[in-house]
Amino acid sequence: MPEKEKILRCIGLLFVCVWLFNSKLFAQNERIELVHANVLEYDQSTTGKIKRLIGDVQFKQGNTLLYCDSAYQFEEQNTVDAYSNVRINHNDSIQFYSKKLSYNANTRFAQLQGDVVMTDKTMRLTTDALTFNMSENTGYYTTGGTIVNEQNTLTSRNGYYYANLKELFFKDDVVLVNKKYKILTDTLRYATRTSVAYFFGPTHITGNNSKLYCERGRFNTKTEVAHFGKNARIQNEDNLLCADSIYYENNNDFGKAWYNIELYDNKSKTILYGDYGTMLGKQKRNFLHGRAAMKKYMEKDSMYLFADTIYSFGKIQVADSVVQHELVKAFRQVSVLKYDMQARCDSVIYQSKDSSLTLFHKPALWSGLNQATADTIIMYMNNNKLDSFRLIENGMMISRIAAKEFDQIKGRIMSGRLSDSKFEYLKVMGNAQSIYYVKEDSAYTGVNVIDCSEMEFFFTDNKISRCQFLTKPDANYYPVKDIKPEELRLKGFKWRAKERPQWSRLLAYYVKKN
Repeated sequence: MPEKEKILRCIGLLFVCVWLFNSKLFAQNERIELVHANVLEYDQSTTGKIKRLIGDVQFKQGNTLLYCDSAYQFEEQNTVDAYSNVRINHNDSIQFYSKKLSYNANTRFAQLQGDVVMTDKTMRLTTDALTFNMSENTGYYTTGGTIVNEQNTLTSRNGYYYANLKELFFKDDVVLVNKKYKILTDTLRYATRTSVAYFFGPTHITGNNSKLYCERGRFNTKTEVAHFGKNARIQNEDNLLCADSIYYENNNDFGKAWYNIELYDNKSKTILYGDYGTMLGKQKRNFLHGRAAMKKYMEKDSMYLFADTIYSFGKIQVADSVVQHELVKAFRQVSVLKYDMQARCDSVIYQSKDSSLTLFHKPALWSGLNQATADTIIMYMNNNKLDSFRLIENGMMISRIAAKEFDQIKGRIMSGRLSDSKFEYLKVMGNAQSIYYVKEDSAYTGVNVIDCSEMEFFFTDNKISRCQFLTKPDANYYPVKDIKPEELRLKGFKWRAKERPQWSRLLAYYVKKN
């Protein structure tokens, strides 16, 4: 580009900038015009440059019209002080009312005092004092104000209005009231076009059936759809949901949550955990994925269930009716832990109607030095404590009594009782087999190898104390010295101690990370 052309372009750009600046300056310095007054007087002490106006006083500046009962016009300063029944029509879009007004026509700043009212097409503001910039269409109050629109009433200590952006900003003691809910917060931004409220501090939302809290988020006051972050939680009559981030539809009672989820169920005395969750409140269904867990409060301690995915159902369809009871399903790498009992499987179902916990796909159950396995294991609870169990198909119980020595019981179906999560009684039905060591004084002297259709075993301190045959047995006794422990293994024997869930490993993975 030739040098001369560059210079001409720079001069042109400079001219445009100067013109724009002068245009804005001229607009700001536009003098206010007296349109009408019933009485006009001059203040004699000021060489006649102050007008005192009385009765039906009217001023005009651009698209701004000012009305009042009386006023002082300071011509040199280009300002007006107006009194009684003050009204301003700004651009035929915003109306102002007050008892007193100080107006600077140079800066176009209006300071209204006394029963101040501002209205536009969407809302009405009342306050004791309001400062408004007619050029920028912005205003603020610092002495408390109330804003009312079609759906909401909002009060705050400080408020800021941005007409061009159709937004309002509120600070300190902010309260938004709707027919369906109430919002209390410290800092709030409200978009009048979208009816969305944005929160920037501790916020409480109280509805007809729910309470919501967050320290950052947004809420659509029309659709009642919320996005909450930072210490978010939602509470209703039955549940409390906490998470790092929550999406919630109040009308549908539908929500999604992300990271560090905790869902408390007051009726079932359970807590669900997870990284990702979906909650269907009306259907009473919850789905949690990623580091999912469930805590069930019991009589003396708690039972924990860990899995990759957990589904919780509060309403179950049975035939043509809906039954109210809790059903929990957990899938993939499932671990169940109590202080004195642990279990492992690939899927599990908990049902509140019979207080049962059913383990599927290579389940294993441990208590003390005892291990129970089967195709399916069912544990039953009574009064919030483990009470009994069933081992269905290929059931086997193994008790380790020494490094290589194991008591073993096997049968098609096995059922038993528990006392304080310890084995108390076991009944074996169908193809019953057992290997158990006989102890005399403090040493094991022999081994009983027994085949019998049905057998019963009684335990003391989680160890077999005696055996009873319900049908004629085929029994053999071997002195310990005459047989190797490795030869004493029932078909299907597998000691799975390495799979036993450990608190330290699970808590290290599932614990809430700061």
